[in-house]
Amino acid sequence: MRMGSEESALVWEQMGLDVLAGDFDRLFPSYSFDGEAVLADIMGGQLWEAVKKIFGGISGAVSFQKEEFRVLFFTILVLGVAAALFSNFADLFRDHQVSDIAFYFVYLLLITVLLKFFAQTAGAVKEILNGVVTFVRLYIPTYILAVGGASGAASATVYYQLFLVAVCLIEWGYLTVLVPFVYVYVLLTVINGIWMEEKLALLLELSEKVIKGSLKFSVWLITGFSLLQSMISPVIDSLQSSAVKKALSAMPGIGGLTEGMFEMVLGSAVLVKNSLGLFMTFTLIALCAVPVLKMAMTACVIKFCAALIGIVSDKRLTNCASRVGEGNLMLLRIALTSVGMFMIQVAVISYSTGHAVR
Repeated sequence: MRMGSEESALVWEQMGLDVLAGDFDRLFPSYSFDGEAVLADIMGGQLWEAVKKIFGGISGAVSFQKEEFRVLFFTILVLGVAAALFSNFADLFRDHQVSDIAFYFVYLLLITVLLKFFAQTAGAVKEILNGVVTFVRLYIPTYILAVGGASGAASATVYYQLFLVAVCLIEWGYLTVLVPFVYVYVLLTVINGIWMEEKLALLLELSEKVIKGSLKFSVWLITGFSLLQSMISPVIDSLQSSAVKKALSAMPGIGGLTEGMFEMVLGSAVLVKNSLGLFMTFTLIALCAVPVLKMAMTACVIKFCAALIGIVSDKRLTNCASRVGEGNLMLLRIALTSVGMFMIQVAVISYSTGHAVR
């Protein structure tokens, strides 16, 4: 079933999306687009046009800060080569303390640069997580209302609870526990580079596994609960809809007409629900695209520089740069996981409640 611009405008007004659009502009002033036109394209089956409208809103905001990344790249390379000179030509000094002091001076400069960029990445991931939570809280009531209209009250109630669980998981688990844990990981990395023996290597490896394992567990938790609930609640609502449809079809004279109208209404509700799900997904991805790209670029530059200076430089300095880059990648994984959890929920809801018409 395909809807035109008039029908999409009616849905936009009836679902209160015009009010949400105003709240959205107030909460996210750096990003704007024509939401009503995007929804009309989605409901009309023109997904490519909708994607261009949504991601066109960030074209002016995208700034890869090439100069800043270039400075980061050459700074790490120069410091790595300098550390290699002090380490490899230490025999030229009568007192090895001179070369050690020079190395630690270079090491201090390196960690200053790395921590500066790590702090920027950490600020970006906090911004993403808070933005995801705000966005989902803003659009959950409208989307759940559409789910209730397409499937039933049981499905709407269950999936509303799952959305709230995901929001609480991000607020408490990610912002309160995992992000500070990554801070600790990076600080331990800096301390570990002081010793030649790298006494904290095993502790760093354990911390990395705990962070990555926690992210995988959170995705498994949300996905598992969503799939389990999709096996029960939509079936209950489907049985209720089937009973209502059979009761309407049994009406003498107008039973067939009433049944057809009932199926058309339910089909339209499913289309509206799925369109809102796509609208939410595309918008959420577009909101997070710019900071995610900057985080990815920072992590890639640091990891690449660590691989290059590892050819000639001291392993302590190389491992420090590599692990700080890994810390940036961990923050990137946290951001992507938070967005991915809601995409998974929307996908499960759309699939499990998309066959309500029987």
